[in-house]
Amino acid sequence: MKGVHNHVESNEDVENELYELFLEARDCYSSEVKGRQVRLDYFIELFLSSHYYIDCEYAKCKNAHRRNLTLIRQLFTDSFHLVKPLFVKPSLTQAELSALVNSHLTSAVYSKKKAAYSLGCSFTDKQIEHMVSISEEYHIFKTMDGSNLQDALRSLFGCQNGFRLQVCHIRKAVVFFDELLECNLIGRNWQTVLDRCGLLVSVRSGKLIKRTSLSSSLSKARASVAAEYQSIRKAVFEMKKEELYESR
Repeated sequence: MKGVHNHVESNEDVENELYELFLEARDCYSSEVKGRQVRLDYFIELFLSSHYYIDCEYAKCKNAHRRNLTLIRQLFTDSFHLVKPLFVKPSLTQAELSALVNSHLTSAVYSKKKAAYSLGCSFTDKQIEHMVSISEEYHIFKTMDGSNLQDALRSLFGCQNGFRLQVCHIRKAVVFFDELLECNLIGRNWQTVLDRCGLLVSVRSGKLIKRTSLSSSLSKARASVAAEYQSIRKAVFEMKKEELYESR
């Protein structure tokens, strides 16, 4: 943040600093995550670390700054679905940010359990559509109630509380997730997150797919020379390549 530091004397001062931080975080997100393809979770961690220190010994200023950094972290993780639409707005007023913060603080959508786990990703509508096409072509996923697969994938990658997605073929699914990791589109802990959040169900057995099953299936898929697995990897890679081309 730029400018001379002024001591916090009122709630208005706290809100002003939050507004400045948010605008800077939004601009940095555009250049780092959208431009350089930095992972969202890494971006947030680095942004907060680079803004942790303020040149002031006044306790009220330190507390206000820490409070605002906490809100930035929460907004870009737990309530990213509220933040993302603001990225396309040419300008953002302080009143709009206050309304966003209020929605975040009063929302009951995300439970503590789900907030603890994240796949570390943020996909555009076009990427979701691309992944739907991959799933349909190779018969990877199936919704529990026959509903829209686009919405189902958004719920999956958002680790939505109580959500379940059926897997038609486990090895195809793990190849799909493994290639997303190779393309730096999801976090390395994807197996643990999918297990702990209970997001995947086997069509064949009707049971939740555990981490041990994901791990063993991935080992077998990597040892296989099946053309279909390579085609899935190529399709995911093409999606990544297309995104890089469009960001130039």
